[in-house]
Amino acid sequence: MGKTNPLKNIIKRSIQLCAANLGPHTRSHRKPQLLILMYHRILPMDDERTKLEEPGMTVTPKTFQNNLETASKYFEFVRLSEWIENKNKGLPLPAKACAITFDDGWADNYEFAFPVLKKMRIPATIFLVANMSGTNKRFWPGRLAQICTAISIRCPEQWSNINLSWLRKANTDYKFSTRPPTREEISQLVIHAKNLPDHEIISHLNLIESELGLKEQPGNAALMNWSQIAEMTNSGLIEAGSHTCHHTRLGSEIPVETLEEEIIRSKEIIEKQTAQTVTTFCYPNGDYSDEALKLVEKYYSGAVTTESGWNSDKTSNYRLQRIGVHEDIAGDRTAFLARISGWI
Repeated sequence: MGKTNPLKNIIKRSIQLCAANLGPHTRSHRKPQLLILMYHRILPMDDERTKLEEPGMTVTPKTFQNNLETASKYFEFVRLSEWIENKNKGLPLPAKACAITFDDGWADNYEFAFPVLKKMRIPATIFLVANMSGTNKRFWPGRLAQICTAISIRCPEQWSNINLSWLRKANTDYKFSTRPPTREEISQLVIHAKNLPDHEIISHLNLIESELGLKEQPGNAALMNWSQIAEMTNSGLIEAGSHTCHHTRLGSEIPVETLEEEIIRSKEIIEKQTAQTVTTFCYPNGDYSDEALKLVEKYYSGAVTTESGWNSDKTSNYRLQRIGVHEDIAGDRTAFLARISGWI
C-alpha cells in the first residue's frame, strides 16, 4: 500500500466541498432531470465476502443509508420503469428525480439493502442475471480472485506451472507470489482480463481450476435465490430488470443467436419466476453492439449503461446514464454529493 499524501487529500477534499455545495443537485433546471444511482454490493467492511471483492463494487449498509438520506434532500425517488413510462406518455416528471439500481442480484442486496429500502420506503430496480440467480454459479472476477488467493496460500510453488501469460502484463504491483492480492490488485487484474472476450477468460479459468483441483467452496450462494427475489418484488418497492442470462458482454463479436439468448430469454425467465413484467435492461459492463441495441429496443422500454452522468427527458431511453457509487468515493455526505455532481 502506498503512503497517504496529505496535500493530495486536502486538495481532493476541497474539490469535494466545492462540488457538494455548487453541484447540479443544488440548482433548478429547465428540463426534468433523472439521476440514476448504480450500486452492486452492500456489505459490512468486516464481512468475509468483502475481502475478495473489488473496492469499486461495495458500499457498507451505513453508507448506503446515508447516501439515500442525503439524496432525499435534493431528489424525489422514483421507480425507473415508471419514470420511463411517464416520459413516453408525456406526463409530468419530477424536476429532480432519483432512481436506485443494483447490478447482478447479489444475496447481500437482500440481506442489507432491502431492509434499508423498506424502512425508508424507497423503490429500486435490481438487474438480475437470469441463469445465475438461485444457483451457486460465480462471476469470473470472483473466480479469478479466488484462484490467486488459493494458490498464494495453499500452493505458491505452482505459480510457475500455471498459464497466466494472459494476466502477467496487468498494470499492478502484484507479482503472483506467496501473498494473496489486495482488493486494489484484484481490480487491476480484472480490468486487464477484460481485454479478452468473456468466453476466453472463462476457458482460462476453467483450465486453471481443473489443474489445481479447486472446487466450489461450501457456503451460501453469492446471488439471491428466487424466493428472496420474490419477497422483494412482492413488496411493491422492488422491481426486477434483466442483466442477461450469463452476464455476457454484448460486444460486436457476439453472434445474433447469443444476443437473442441473453436479451430475450433472460426477460422470459425473470418474468416467469417473478410473475411480473420486465421492462428494463442493463448492459453488462456497459457494452453493447448495434445489433444488441436493436434487440433491447424491441423487447424493453428502456436500458441503463455504465456511462456517467444525469439524464433529461431528451436522453435516449436505451442509453440512460448512471452514477456509480462505492465506499471509497462516497463514504460520507460530502463525498457522495461530490460524486453525484459529476465533478469527481
